Amino acid sequence: MRSPWPRLGIAALFAAASIALGLAMGERWLDPFGSGTPMDAMILDTLRWPRVLSAAAVGALLAMSGAWLQTLVGNPLAEPYVLGVAGSGSVGAIVAIALVGGEIAPPVGAFLGAVIGTLAVLPFVRLGPTRLLLAGVVLAALWGAMVALALSQLGDPELRRAVQWMLGDLGSNQIPGWLLYGAGALALMIGIVFGKDLDRLALGEVHAATLGTSVAWLRLILVLLASATTGLAVAAAGTVGFVGLIVPHAVRLLIGSTHRFLLPASALGGAGLLVLADACARAIVAPAELPVGVMTALLGVPTFLWLLVRRTQWSS
Repeated sequence: MRSPWPRLGIAALFAAASIALGLAMGERWLDPFGSGTPMDAMILDTLRWPRVLSAAAVGALLAMSGAWLQTLVGNPLAEPYVLGVAGSGSVGAIVAIALVGGEIAPPVGAFLGAVIGTLAVLPFVRLGPTRLLLAGVVLAALWGAMVALALSQLGDPELRRAVQWMLGDLGSNQIPGWLLYGAGALALMIGIVFGKDLDRLALGEVHAATLGTSVAWLRLILVLLASATTGLAVAAAGTVGFVGLIVPHAVRLLIGSTHRFLLPASALGGAGLLVLADACARAIVAPAELPVGVMTALLGVPTFLWLLVRRTQWSS
């Protein structure tokens, strides 16, 4: 078996190259290494670096969440929003926009909504992955109905703001960078600590229990980790799809399913993908910008279909 370290290096290079592109691309193309004019340096320092770092953190959180949920339910099609946490976060954000307003309202409301969504799904953790997944789908439908109801009650200014947030909006992130990166680092360390248990769980719950893993506790830890990282990502950037689906799927094909490599590689891949998507969203129709959630879908759909074809070819 080939060493995964060089492939982990590829993921790191992808993240670094995406960050360089994210700093360079926009209404005005800049030298990402800061050798331009004082105006260029100011744009880099005050606008692009904070946005690129936010995108990288959110992408890493979503990708790790997707990796945990795919292991939990034993399905490579699982993604961070499958438990309905993003939907409850969206309800919280829209209610906060309607009732409070201000720049800080959507992220605070989204995080509180995500907490409620997590509490709603926790009673189903002990019922096993299949019933947990079904509960998440049903709860997601409930939150979707509540989102539609909340949107129908908004006036035009609030409605535009809510729709912009729901399509993915990194430009108005109010979550401090230290919180995003601190939470991401803590979640990654916890995931690595439980790496061997996750490897066993990936082979089946009976196998994991036979080898001494407490499956019930591990399920609870995974749900809490995935929900917390998803809730924080949604609070920072709104609903951004496909990152948590395609990145862990691609990383498993590239680097294997050993979680002490899978999780950091997923974090790097998610960071790189969302930074790249955000850079394209800012550059394609500059000076306007596309919602980053739209760009991740445009990049993610063909990429995932290609991965499915490649996986079929490798398996045959």
